[in-house]
Amino acid sequence: MSMIDFIHERREFMPLWERATAGVRMLRDRLPTELLYFDTIDLQTQKFFELIQTLLVFKGATDFATLVLKPDPFNYFNFHFGKYPGFIHQAGNTDDEFFEFLLKDPGGSLADSLGTNSEHYVVMPVPGEWIVFGDRSWGTGVLYGPPDIMECARSFYPFFLTPPNGFRIEP
Repeated sequence: MSMIDFIHERREFMPLWERATAGVRMLRDRLPTELLYFDTIDLQTQKFFELIQTLLVFKGATDFATLVLKPDPFNYFNFHFGKYPGFIHQAGNTDDEFFEFLLKDPGGSLADSLGTNSEHYVVMPVPGEWIVFGDRSWGTGVLYGPPDIMECARSFYPFFLTPPNGFRIEP
């Protein structure tokens, strides 16, 4: 049984959501060459989880947040399930718990698990300066952070891709 849970309190979700949405707005202004690209399904792979853990260790952090920004966290997810589409993975949580939680039923709708119904998602350290954004409609995600994070990611993760023609980060 996973010790990870959905975020239930608005006061806990809002600072993470504000930081995530500000991060996505910032990504729109980055040059394509400043970003590292990956397939959005990578979020559900062991190697990508290990990348997240490597970046955390590199910066001396332990916890990270995973949030769904689309579908709408407030008018859809919270309205239907009384909780928010996000969670914090802490130092004591395992990779198995992470993967199990991505597919957890939020309450009577397995099709709305975060790993299934997440058109736009964000992964970011708590606290920290890097961000992962995934847009499943493009099948493309990006990683961005300070130069040392980008170099660490490049040297660890062999599955970064060339972005599809016309790729852009949309709201």
